[in-house]
Amino acid sequence: MQRQGVDEDASALLDSAIDTLTDVFFLFDLDGRFLQWNSRLREVTGYSDDEIEQMIPLDFIAPEDRSAITEAIVRVVETGKAQEEASLLTSDDERIPYEFTGALLHDEDGDPVGVSGIGRDITERKRRIEALQRQTSRVETLNRINAVIREVNEALVRTSTREEIEREVCTHLAGERPYRFAWIGERGYDGESVLARTWASGRGFDDATPEEVDAEGKMALAAVETGEVCVADAVDDDAFDPESTAAERGLDSAAAVPLVYRDASYGVLCLYATRSAAFEEDEIAVLRELGETIGYAINAAEKRNALVSDSVVELKFDVTVPGPFFLTVAADADASVSIEGVVTADDGSLSEFVAVEGAASATVVEAAREADGDAVVVAEYDDEAVLRLTPPDATVASVVADLGGVLREAHADGEDGSMTVELPAVADVRSVVTALRDRYPNVSLRAQRERERTNGRGVEFRDALDEALTERQKEVLETAFLAGSSSGPAGARRRKSPRRSACRRRRSTSISAAAKGNCSPPTSTASRRTSTDLTG
Repeated sequence: MQRQGVDEDASALLDSAIDTLTDVFFLFDLDGRFLQWNSRLREVTGYSDDEIEQMIPLDFIAPEDRSAITEAIVRVVETGKAQEEASLLTSDDERIPYEFTGALLHDEDGDPVGVSGIGRDITERKRRIEALQRQTSRVETLNRINAVIREVNEALVRTSTREEIEREVCTHLAGERPYRFAWIGERGYDGESVLARTWASGRGFDDATPEEVDAEGKMALAAVETGEVCVADAVDDDAFDPESTAAERGLDSAAAVPLVYRDASYGVLCLYATRSAAFEEDEIAVLRELGETIGYAINAAEKRNALVSDSVVELKFDVTVPGPFFLTVAADADASVSIEGVVTADDGSLSEFVAVEGAASATVVEAAREADGDAVVVAEYDDEAVLRLTPPDATVASVVADLGGVLREAHADGEDGSMTVELPAVADVRSVVTALRDRYPNVSLRAQRERERTNGRGVEFRDALDEALTERQKEVLETAFLAGSSSGPAGARRRKSPRRSACRRRRSTSISAAAKGNCSPPTSTASRRTSTDLTG
């Protein structure tokens, strides 16, 4: 301890008292020379007594806080006391948040002679306050996001096309804090890029484009490929290009939200915020739900448009193994397999009824089970058999239905197969092709043409029949039809049916999955339907 002009015994007693303090104690004269301090100052700052004796108060303060401490010392002299927060600077240049309280000292004549004070470490207090502020900020942000999402949901109800949905989403999101730019894109045919479909910007970003803010598209592509929300931060994430327009304009955080519904992908929504680390777990969860809502809305819009459209787009695909389940079975059994229809059982499982040529039924059953599925022989004829296949996952017909389409034909000869898919004229062909390629990498588009829709009276009849029959009755009726039998009054049963006649007639009709109806909300009539679209 250092002290001047005080009796030795009194000094020792005082030194002992102030050394018991857990806070920093200091005393300096009006010229800024230290007269007294406790051991805590040495411990915290790392300076020795000799070094402290040569220093002034501002030497212990971080440069950015020195003006505030200078003003506080002036207030002490003028008013007798003051309190100020500042960063204490150690000998290792470490900054520690401190709260300093000072009081003016007087001599026996009442004249001011110096300043004494206490410095308290407020690291934990600051940490608690900052945590509370972050929590409050997150709650406010989530409230804003939820309000925007409610607006988006209301807008989705009013929209009737995919383009309107995408435009409304971007416009609502880009105009609200914390987001300043939003765009929606879809995967390109090359599979290595994401192409912008629409975008919207907030104040200060009117001339920005998706290509500028995300030139390489790394984050957007990752979201499309993984089906997960991807986030990037300008401070420490390689996916965020520091040379991009986004970084230059202060867009410090970004999130890419996949737009999905079941197995269907409708692209990606990219959002940009003006603060770092803007996207935390709770917000990511909300955005993930938003992406699913948008995907559902797009799917529903395309299905509505499909019902009223007078024309359709027909896509013909070639596919090789590995591919859909029916192709896997055909390849493993070295057989010719054609899907005749799909039936949904009471338990919700989907089965494909297939006509098989060129292999024994037992061989096909074994191939199906080795592929983690199942098969049951329904009927056998001289040159073909009808089997009920149960895939280990979604049927190809249900995958197509989730994309808003109808599977019209599906045939495989060994390892080579073909499929014909029908889409409404307003459908986004690119997204459907991309989604099928994502699920079945060896699918290739061979032909595309637009034609008039076939007569829909059969569909009307089927809907009426759906209302009249129970789920079990429909399943039995469909199974009997697909197996080539009839349980009518005549009791006639087909014993033999050459493939080139009966099978071809069955395949000329539609084979869209019963799962097509399952895309509707669970409470709707459509979601309860199990009928396979065989009416054309």
